[in-house]
Amino acid sequence: MAAFFGSYFAYVGLFSPYLSLWLNGRGFSPTEIGILVSPMQWARVVGPPAWGWLADHVSPSRVPRVVQLAALASLLSAALLLLDWSFWGLFAVLCLMSFFLSGQVPIAESLAMQSSRGDIGAYGRMRVWGSVGFIVAVMLGGLWFDAAGMGTLPLVLMFSLAFIALVALVLPPSEALAIAPKAGAMRAALVEPRVRLFLLASFLMLVAHAPLYTLFSLWLEQKGYSRTEIGMLWTLGVLAEIVMFQYQRPLFERLGLTRCWVGSYWITALRFGLIALSGGGLLMLLVAQVLHAVTFGVHHSASMALVREWFPAQAQARGQALYTMASYGLGGSLGGMASGWIWETLSPQATFAIAAGFAALGALVAARAAKA
Repeated sequence: MAAFFGSYFAYVGLFSPYLSLWLNGRGFSPTEIGILVSPMQWARVVGPPAWGWLADHVSPSRVPRVVQLAALASLLSAALLLLDWSFWGLFAVLCLMSFFLSGQVPIAESLAMQSSRGDIGAYGRMRVWGSVGFIVAVMLGGLWFDAAGMGTLPLVLMFSLAFIALVALVLPPSEALAIAPKAGAMRAALVEPRVRLFLLASFLMLVAHAPLYTLFSLWLEQKGYSRTEIGMLWTLGVLAEIVMFQYQRPLFERLGLTRCWVGSYWITALRFGLIALSGGGLLMLLVAQVLHAVTFGVHHSASMALVREWFPAQAQARGQALYTMASYGLGGSLGGMASGWIWETLSPQATFAIAAGFAALGALVAARAAKA
């Protein structure tokens, strides 16, 4: 599990920070970049429910095969990036590639949470390797692209996807998935107000994070930061996340699961407010990146634990998939497209200021869910 998280998020460490720079180098506008980056999020609307349903309905020994198939297909589709596509042709390629990627993490998260028996500390020790993989990739990527140029991005992505496919070959099954699916299990969960509010809050959280994932690197480049420096700023955030994953258990035990979850939304509003006001100043950006420990680390662990608690055991993979669809799928894609439009219509700073507003709204929804 640790190896899978490490290899998958090494790919994310190359894709998220640098795809916008590659697209900018090909002459696309910020609005077009927002649209072209969005397939990774749109795929999470339709992909995770399909992959999650399949994982919940196959035998435990066959669950790794689902991930293996998806990993190999994503590698083959990434090869299409080597061709010279028009805007909509490139959009279609990224959609195809993202669909096969979209189901891998929800299944892996389900395996990780069930094998850890809901222990936040044990889960964090597995999940932290995703952060390590991200750091290694984003740092080496910054050095590589400064030296070799952004034109090499498709080949680098293919190399990282090949590594995911290799690791997926030895992904172990989990006996915890040997629970027979129960008809109506998901329907019963969705009737509960707290579950619906949880999904809405998750949607708002990823709308808020969309400018970070789609345009933050481009914004930093426009403020005069080199690609190596951009990689270092991304790395700082993930280092903070690693520390949180390693030592988060006392925090959750002291404050409680739902309080940590709601608090992560308020810290997110603070983080993006700082970026909006920073003007590119290094000190405020350093503080904002350190807050990634809470805005991603705490929020993610809390969300995974809430899925485990609020969704039935017979529908854990589908619960993870529904969370991914609502947050990274709908929230990330709509937020990403809106970010590019706000960037061009208002200003880059307004993009992050509005993101802070969405995070604050998510905090209000999350607080209501915690009381439901």
